Amino acid sequence: MIETARIVPVVSNDRSPSALLALLIAISLASDFFMVLAFAMIPALPMVCFPLMQAAVGCTLAQGCLLAAWLAWGDQPFWQRSLRHWIVAAILYLVWVAGLWVSGQALGQPDQFRFRQISMMVGLSVPLMSIAAQLPLWIARQMFGWRLIRGEENDGTRRAPLSIRDLMTATVVVAVALALARLAPSPDGKPIGMLWVIMFGAATAVSTMTLLPLSPLLMRTPRFGRGVLFACLYAAFWIGLLWLIVLVARGRGLFPPPPLAVLIGLSCFILSFAATVILAAAAARSRGYRLISGRHRHRSGDRGAI
Repeated sequence: MIETARIVPVVSNDRSPSALLALLIAISLASDFFMVLAFAMIPALPMVCFPLMQAAVGCTLAQGCLLAAWLAWGDQPFWQRSLRHWIVAAILYLVWVAGLWVSGQALGQPDQFRFRQISMMVGLSVPLMSIAAQLPLWIARQMFGWRLIRGEENDGTRRAPLSIRDLMTATVVVAVALALARLAPSPDGKPIGMLWVIMFGAATAVSTMTLLPLSPLLMRTPRFGRGVLFACLYAAFWIGLLWLIVLVARGRGLFPPPPLAVLIGLSCFILSFAATVILAAAAARSRGYRLISGRHRHRSGDRGAI
């Protein structure tokens, strides 16, 4: 009976990480698949479909930021991280394309040319947006030595610095991303260079404002519950700020308030993004991953942190 009591918690702990990961995958795939359908249904049910669409967009953007964090902060060789990053990104993109096609068929709008144009534009822009999300994370890694490790396996015993080959590979990836973005078709036939600049800046800003403050809270705090609490308060701050700006503007007559569906939708966007990041952090921590910095590794005896 003593041996059985010792074994049962281990089995339970093994199932918990798998359940969290399965839940994260299911939510991510559902958000990617139903995003376009929710967007197409907005005219019929704006109060329901617009918040659902924004929640799906928030989850999708969180997926991109999480993939960027894995690529920038992972401790495996760069080529392995990059390969896994793009395989997962390709799968998520194909699920979104499937949702785009199903939505067109369901709504009786099977425009093959439009389908190819939209899917190509989004697909060719993914690499550039991924690099934009990675930019602040690579800066954090180079300046502070932020890295994701599993348990104690690499803490003070092994390091994986970027080699010359890795830097050359990264340069090629950036060049290919820029080339693919230039091949993306324009929706109205006009140059879209400024659109890429705006989207690149927006992706970089989202990654900076979300992952940089949330990652230490969720992946370095000894008590995960406390980190989740502070992460929720951080998300609530942005939602409260949004509603405060609208209320002040309405009271002072600065500009007409947006429709209620828009405000609820933006709130759902923030909540969905935060919930996806928290769920991913819970799955990672349940598997033994944690975020360390260069100072932490120096105290542990590793003097070669990036």
